[in-house]
Amino acid sequence: MPRLVKLFMVLMACGSAGSAFSQAVEDPVVYTRLERALLVPEQVEVLKLRRDGLREWPAELASFPNLRVLDLGHNKLTELPNDLTAYSKLERLVLTRNKLDSLQGSIGDLKALRELLVGNNQIYYVTERIGELKELEYLELWSNNIYYLPNSVAELTNLKEVDIRAIQMGEAYQMAIKDLLPPSAKLRISPSCNCD
Repeated sequence: MPRLVKLFMVLMACGSAGSAFSQAVEDPVVYTRLERALLVPEQVEVLKLRRDGLREWPAELASFPNLRVLDLGHNKLTELPNDLTAYSKLERLVLTRNKLDSLQGSIGDLKALRELLVGNNQIYYVTERIGELKELEYLELWSNNIYYLPNSVAELTNLKEVDIRAIQMGEAYQMAIKDLLPPSAKLRISPSCNCD
């Protein structure tokens, strides 16, 4: 009997170690300071630089080859870089509450992107290249100056939710957007703004 107890204790210890390892893999370190993240660029998967007063996209962000989540919300960014190919593993991009006026072509470089949050900016233009984001599941565009979305959104077959509340689209056009989306996608809209 003591052998069974010993074996049980060993298995329990291994199980606990395994759980701790799994948890470490599932919950990566969240870096909130660029200087600190630059000390271990290969390890950085989640970087949150909220409310840092950023006016330009930091060039140093391209130093993180394993970056999956980038949160630059609540800054003063006015544009995206012309080339975003360095961010091939990026799955979540948060640019909420900045001063972006467009989603230009470089957004199409983010092939692994699953969530794009650009609510509460000044966006009036969304590139056709948005249709290249084949993995995109969640698109948040609320409270922008958008009058239309390109037909390429119909190519986003994995979309689960699109939030276009408080943008400059009339009700008829908002409904036309719904027709472009996969049937299972939820469309969050505002009452008509009488902008037709």
